[in-house]
Amino acid sequence: MKSKGLRQGAVWGSILILVGVLLLVETFTEVSAWMWIIVLVAGGLGALGFYLSDRADWAMLLTAYVLWAIALLIALVSLDILRNEAVAFYVLLVIALPFLAVFYRDRSQWWALIPAYVMLVVAVMIGLIGLGILDDLLVPAYILLAIALPFFGLYAWDRKQWWFLIPGGILALVGLSFLVAEAAIEYIGALVLILIGVVLLVRVFTRKEPGDEIGPSEPEV
Repeated sequence: MKSKGLRQGAVWGSILILVGVLLLVETFTEVSAWMWIIVLVAGGLGALGFYLSDRADWAMLLTAYVLWAIALLIALVSLDILRNEAVAFYVLLVIALPFLAVFYRDRSQWWALIPAYVMLVVAVMIGLIGLGILDDLLVPAYILLAIALPFFGLYAWDRKQWWFLIPGGILALVGLSFLVAEAAIEYIGALVLILIGVVLLVRVFTRKEPGDEIGPSEPEV
């Protein structure tokens, strides 16, 4: 335990020193983004090396993953590959993957699916909004259906827990109502105009002018 703590302290101490040195250098001259990438990758390699020497030290593997994920983010942004919503999509995806790995390694750790699912749902939503696929009423529809889906999944996992269908069904119905409203809103304007036009035409052809009224005929002399 003591050696594990020493390894972790050595890795983080070295990383903090390197970052501090780069920050000091940056006060005098601009440090290239690739220099930051090199430092982060080197720190990740050091953490990975400590993990390989002790496979029980998962903190070192997670440290390597975080450092490399940040390095890759800086590289993709510097190369103008990631922009705007894509950056948020990448960050949320990177956060979700370790939780999926925890569940994959030990299926009894089902709790890890909750944060992973939330991160992935939000990441997909941001991506779809950025692509212009989700907008207006489709956004709340997506959110409600995404919340409803786990309830149906839990019911499928354990059919005895039928009460999962209640919140899942309510959320799904409300979400579907937003979908219907979004689909209908494209036609509402045209349908309203058609309806008004029909009413006007009906009034024109059924309305009687004052001179058209037929009164009682006068007797001929």
